[in-house]
Amino acid sequence: MAPLPSPPAPAKTLLDFLARYEAPQGYDVVYGNRQAGMAKKITQMTINEVIADGPRRTRQYGSSAAGRFQFMQKTLADLRDSLGLSGNEIMDAVIQDRLGYQLLLRRGYKRFMSGALSMADFGNQIAMEWASFPVLNDMRGQHRQVRRGQSYYAGDGLNHVLVGPEPVEAVLRSMRAESAVAVADAPVLNTVRAPTVSADIVPAPWWQRVLGLGRPKAVAAKARPGLNPKGSADLWDVQAALKERGYYNTGLLDGLDGSKTQAAVAQIRKDNGLGDGGIDAEFMAGLPKWPHARISADRATISLAGAEQHAPELFSPPKWLTAAGTGLLGLGGASGAGLMDQVQGGVAKANDVFGQVQTAFGLVAGVVGFVVEHKTWFFVGLGLFLLWKGVSAILTAWIKVRQAFF
Repeated sequence: MAPLPSPPAPAKTLLDFLARYEAPQGYDVVYGNRQAGMAKKITQMTINEVIADGPRRTRQYGSSAAGRFQFMQKTLADLRDSLGLSGNEIMDAVIQDRLGYQLLLRRGYKRFMSGALSMADFGNQIAMEWASFPVLNDMRGQHRQVRRGQSYYAGDGLNHVLVGPEPVEAVLRSMRAESAVAVADAPVLNTVRAPTVSADIVPAPWWQRVLGLGRPKAVAAKARPGLNPKGSADLWDVQAALKERGYYNTGLLDGLDGSKTQAAVAQIRKDNGLGDGGIDAEFMAGLPKWPHARISADRATISLAGAEQHAPELFSPPKWLTAAGTGLLGLGGASGAGLMDQVQGGVAKANDVFGQVQTAFGLVAGVVGFVVEHKTWFFVGLGLFLLWKGVSAILTAWIKVRQAFF
């Protein structure tokens, strides 16, 4: 039998949180905190001994739950058999933590960390394993329909929740935020951090030098624009690599472990034959070598009209730019044909009047007069600029759609 793996950091975070409510007094707890009546401490008993003593604890204490994670007799026996344990292993802190991790794996821990299982679904699985934890949405419980925040086993007259759904969700979010940690047992990865620049080599702005204010404080090089203050620089680097390969294009490069990042990680793992998992050592080793996301023939050859129907939100702003540019070109043509001479004369008279008064109005009138005097070139130039920007944006959006960049 291979040794049971130790829980990785995110799993340890969840197990510690679970134990805070299930057995705050530690690894020797039995149901109802009746451990004082035990002839032998749980951490001094073998797995087989804890299982054999289960019926007695049920009769006298009301349940066979024992240990830091309140293992039921049936659950503990099933773990022993399915994991190939002899049963002679001592139920010390190490084995209890590792058995607790096995329960998390059964409930979908790896799928949750990879993004394949939602927070609500994983939280509900936890509630099915530990009755003191709440379901995260309305659902059918063991005995009746239960609401968010209730125990999955509500109605049995025995179990009730000890913690609300919000703290549970906060812990689950924090687990996913522990980026660059193997979902199974890989070590924490240390990737390059944003370098800092010494204040001694950062020149002070000229106005600071003139006023003798010295040099600014040391600043971090802006190597990761958009990095959220609560985000991870490591995860920002992963997001950037995923974006370069066409897997992460609807989310921001912010260093936060959101659903879009998790979906991109899961997809690139699948496309490159890595299977389920998260940002582990194998993932980080393969990421620099993996190719751009595969694109279907239909997407790669989609027409401009088809691309606009597929992602209209990308095309609306540039269409406004092209319309404005076309309109200004039309005005330029009208001006060149002499249709705006009367407007120019009126503005010129206004300029004469305001020009005699040394106020801001005179300056504004002067600017307007200059524009009107050269209106043809102004309209044509601005129209061409807007038209160029609009067409460029449309072509960029078309390319994004063809390359599946969202």
